[in-house]
Amino acid sequence: MKKVLLLLLIISTTVFSTSCSKDDDNPNPYVGNWTGTIDGGFVGTWTGKILPNGNFSGKVITNQSSPDHDFSLSGQVNQNGDLVGTMKNTTFNITTDFIGSFQSKTGSGTWTFNGAGMDGTWNSSKN
Repeated sequence: MKKVLLLLLIISTTVFSTSCSKDDDNPNPYVGNWTGTIDGGFVGTWTGKILPNGNFSGKVITNQSSPDHDFSLSGQVNQNGDLVGTMKNTTFNITTDFIGSFQSKTGSGTWTFNGAGMDGTWNSSKN
């Protein structure tokens, strides 16, 4: 009987410890690929990726007639889902603030180009 109880204790401890380890495998729930839209002074779509360390990168494709108007995205997403980043166009030397927040499956925020008095919003969903 003692052997049976010991065996049950070992099995339940093993099951409990492995079921809890899944939560620690990916401490940043925002990790993955995201797609969305931007509106305002620039209109278009964007794609991006959040890495496990919170690094954020991507690209904005504007609805302008030329790819010269496209932007690269970079920034950092913290454990609360808050994004602080930039939207940069090297052709015209434009850098805008790209800030907002992500939830588990959606994200939203604003972008601001202070030098030109332009701004807008962005929305996203996780792929």
